[in-house]
Amino acid sequence: MKGTLQGDVTQHYVSSYTVRMTETTTAPARTPDRRAQRSRQAILAATRELLAPGGDVGSLTVEAVAARSGVAKTTIYRHWRDKWELALDAVMIDMLPQFDDPADTGDTRSELLTFINSVIRMLGSTPMGPAMQGLVSQIATDPHLARVYRDQVVGPRLTQLAPVIARGITRGELRPGTDVRLVHELLLGPVFYRLLLSGAPLDRDLGPRLVDAILAGFAPRTNDAC
Repeated sequence: MKGTLQGDVTQHYVSSYTVRMTETTTAPARTPDRRAQRSRQAILAATRELLAPGGDVGSLTVEAVAARSGVAKTTIYRHWRDKWELALDAVMIDMLPQFDDPADTGDTRSELLTFINSVIRMLGSTPMGPAMQGLVSQIATDPHLARVYRDQVVGPRLTQLAPVIARGITRGELRPGTDVRLVHELLLGPVFYRLLLSGAPLDRDLGPRLVDAILAGFAPRTNDAC
C-alpha cells in the first residue's frame, strides 16, 4: 500500500520534473548567460544585505537594491514583480539549495531531522526569520505571491520529503497511507507558529521533538501488519 500522495502530489511533481528533463535533454544546448546569472546573484545578495539589520521588508526599496547591487531597476523589475517577490526569492527561494538533503540513511528519524532542522536554522537567523515574518501576511493576501511561494518553495519541499516518507513506510517505521502533505504541515506548522505568534525559541530541541511526535503519530498500527 502506498502513501496517499504518491498518486497526487508526488506524481504531479515527478511527472512535471520528467517533462522538464525531457525538454531539457531534447532541446538544443544553450550557453548559460553568465552575465545575467552574475546580475541576479548581485541583486539577491544586495537584498539580503539591506535586510540584514532587522529583516524589515516593508522598508526595503527596489531603488536601494539597484544602488547596492549596481544593477538597473529595469533589470530588477524584469525578473521580479515587486520588492515582495524579490525579498521572498532572496530569503527563501534562493536559499533552498543550501538546505541539507535528507538522503537515505536507513533511518527515518535522522532523515526527517535533516529535513526540518535546515528550516529551523534558517528561520532562526537574520534576515531570513524576520523577513519571513513580514512576508507571511503578504503571501496570505497576494494571490500572485502565494502562487510563487507554493510553486517554488512548498512544491519542491514536498517533492524532497516524499521519498523520505516512502522509505519510512517501506522500513515499517511509518504506517501505510502516511500523507506527505500532512506530515509536511505538521512539521512546519509549529515552526511558523513560534516565529509568528508565540515567540517561543527556534532552538535545537524543537526539531527532535517535532520528529518524535510525527513518528509516534504515524507509527504502524497493529492491524496494519495483518
